[in-house]
Parts: sequence; C-alpha cells; structure tokens
Amino acid sequence: MSKLIPYVLMMAILGMLVISWKNVLSYYSSIAQSYQSHIDKAEAYMDKKIYIDAVNEYELALNIKSNDYDTAMKIVDLYDKMENTNGWIKACQNAILADEFQKEPYVKLADYYIENKNFQDAYDILEKAEKKLDDLTEITPKIIKIKGEYKLENLKYDFSTQFCYSDNLKTGYAVVSLDDKKGLNDTSRNVIVSTMYDDIGLLGQDVIPVHQDNEWYYINEDGYRKLVPENPTEYLGTFHNNYAPAKINNIYGYLDKKMQEYHFEYEYAGCFSNGLAAVKRDGKWAVINTSFENITGFDFDEILLDEFGFCCIYNVFFAKQGDKYYLYNTDGKCISDGFDDAKLFVSDEPAAVKKNGKWGFISKSGEIVIDFIYENVDSFNLGYAPYCENGSWGCIDEQGNILIEPIFDTMHAFANNGYALVELDGFYKYVIITIYE
Repeated sequence: MSKLIPYVLMMAILGMLVISWKNVLSYYSSIAQSYQSHIDKAEAYMDKKIYIDAVNEYELALNIKSNDYDTAMKIVDLYDKMENTNGWIKACQNAILADEFQKEPYVKLADYYIENKNFQDAYDILEKAEKKLDDLTEITPKIIKIKGEYKLENLKYDFSTQFCYSDNLKTGYAVVSLDDKKGLNDTSRNVIVSTMYDDIGLLGQDVIPVHQDNEWYYINEDGYRKLVPENPTEYLGTFHNNYAPAKINNIYGYLDKKMQEYHFEYEYAGCFSNGLAAVKRDGKWAVINTSFENITGFDFDEILLDEFGFCCIYNVFFAKQGDKYYLYNTDGKCISDGFDDAKLFVSDEPAAVKKNGKWGFISKSGEIVIDFIYENVDSFNLGYAPYCENGSWGCIDEQGNILIEPIFDTMHAFANNGYALVELDGFYKYVIITIYE
C-alpha cells in the first residue's frame, strides 16, 4: 500500500496541473473573445459612421491588448475625424506606447505641436523618437527647425554684460547700465540692484560690491551698506569661497567678510571659483587656492578671465605661455595642445579655440571635438554655439547644422536661461531661444 502513495500523489499533482492549464487556457480564450468582440462592434459602428461608439469599443480593445499598434492608430484617426484634440493627443501617446519603434505617431504629434508653436513639447517628443527610431529622415530636420526658433527682445538698458554663473551654476547675474549708471539683474531679469551706481559687481555670499561717490563698499540685496573696508579701496570684487579680491594703494590682495586683509602682493587678483583664482605678479600669472598656495608657478603670460575676474567656474582654465593657449585642470596639469587663441568655457559643453587662423571646439578633457573650419565662434551652451560667417553671427549645433542664420553684428554665448546678448544695427538685444535642454 505504501508503494502506491507516491504514485497517487503524482497523479493528483498532474490532475491539478491539467485543471490549472485548462483554467488558464479558458481565461485567455475568454480574453481573446472579449477583445475580438470589441473589435467587431467597433467596425460595425464604423460602417454606420457612429464614431463616438466606435472609438469607445476600440479603446476597450486596446485596454485588453495594449501593444495593438494598428488599433491604436485607428483610434488616432477617429479622434481626428471627430476633431477631438485632447483625445487625439492622448491617442497618439498611446500609439507610441503600443509600439515605440513606429515613426508615424511621433511625427503627427510633433507636427501638431509645431503648428501650434508649442515648441518645447514638439522637441520633447522628437527627442524620444530620436532615441528609438533608426530612420531619422523626418525627425532630424524637425529638431533643427525647432532649435532655430527664437524671439528677439529689445534691451531695456544701454548695455548688459553676459550672465555670469558662480560655483552653484543655479543663478546667474548680469551688470546692466543706463545713462552711465549701473545695476544688477538676475537670469530671470529680476532687478537685484537698480541702475544707480558708478560701478557694481556680482552678488556673492549675500553681498554686492558697489562704487559710488568715489567709494567702494558692499551692500546687501536690500541695498543697505553692509561691509566697508578698513582702508580706502580702488576696487572690490565678488565674494566666493569666503574671499573677495580688492585693490588698495594700487596693490591687489584679498578680504574676508570681517574685512581682514590677506596677501596684498599682486599686480592683479581675480575672484575665487571652485577654490581657485588667477593672480599676477612681476608681469606673470599663476593660479592659487583659498589657502593662498600656488597651484601653478608664475609661469603664464595670461590667464583667461571673464568680465568679473573668474577663471575656473567650470573646473578648467586657459593659460597662455609664449604665443599659445593651453587648457589646465584644477590640479594645474596641462591637458591640451597649444592654440593660437581661446574663449572661456560657459558650460560643460565644448569651448572655442583657434588654430591656423580658424576656429574649432575643444572638450573639457582637452580633446578637439569640432575641427578648425570657422571664421569665428564662441563657446557652446544648451547645444548652441555662436558662429561668424562673412562678418555676421548666427548659431550652430555640435553637428555643424545651422540653427540660427547669421544676421547679427555680434553675438555672445548663451546663458543657462536661454538668453544670448546680440548687437543688430547698432542696438543691443536679447536672442531668446524657444526651447533649451
């Protein structure tokens, strides 16, 4: 009797498996029947042109078989016939979910967004298509067209500097001038300081250097005097990394926020960023850290600075030895070949460099990423680089596609807010790109 027990158990298990498989097959058969029933009803409604009920039945079928691309596209067509825009948009999105390797719903959605000047949504959907499709013949031209869309806005001031970003790269500032008086705006074009000072620097560590009535001092964001040096200064810079450059008795050094003086021994001292600053002594340049130790020797004939004295916002800097510019990392190590000229990085994207009379682009690792073929260029940000052709400026992307035709007299690199300062017919304006990454 005991020998029969394993056999009986095995037969019982097999019986249970057979019953389970019957139930599974019955379930899937029921699902298939339900799906086909909805399809049949939808087609019957289509014959009668009762679109509202047809689309409902197709959607019920798609709920059962979510990867049914053909049914998903029938729903797209029906919402188009019904002129139901919201339903049509959702149907296109569902068609993409049904089969993300089909081009048609991407193109339909992008064309709709472009027609309605909703360029950001168009760009987003085309970017998804670019990652999924092998055939980009309809996708790439649309992306280039969208990236070339921009607005032109008159400058409310006589002049503006470029927007400058500090270590956190979140908020940038630009000095603006009106009737020979200067103020400060942020990247949202909020007025931080009204145009009332003879000179002004950037906001850093809650204070702003200003020059008024032959005196330099620091104000807070409310415009109140906050910090005043012990000795009369000829220049005050922006606070970063707990120090600000200053010029006293024609010698540069640094101040902390208690207005204590450090290392007044330089012909020039720049602002700190990422713990590094450029300094000049005896006609030669070096880079120091916030302990005032030399990262490099005084070996350079020039270190590239922005308008506010920063050299290393993006963790690399350009320095000149003899007649060549080289790229250096924060350890002071040279990481590139020599160039005839160079322009600062304005993002982590490639920067402009010149060789043999033509301009190209270099990455932060020191590699040439775009060859030397341009008359003039500025550095990349947001996927755009200003370029000059026959004396006029426009924009290219990293593949060399022309995004903005060269019509401007001058053009600066884009800031992170999508703004670039241009000059056109003697007037300064902002180019504002419609989409940016």
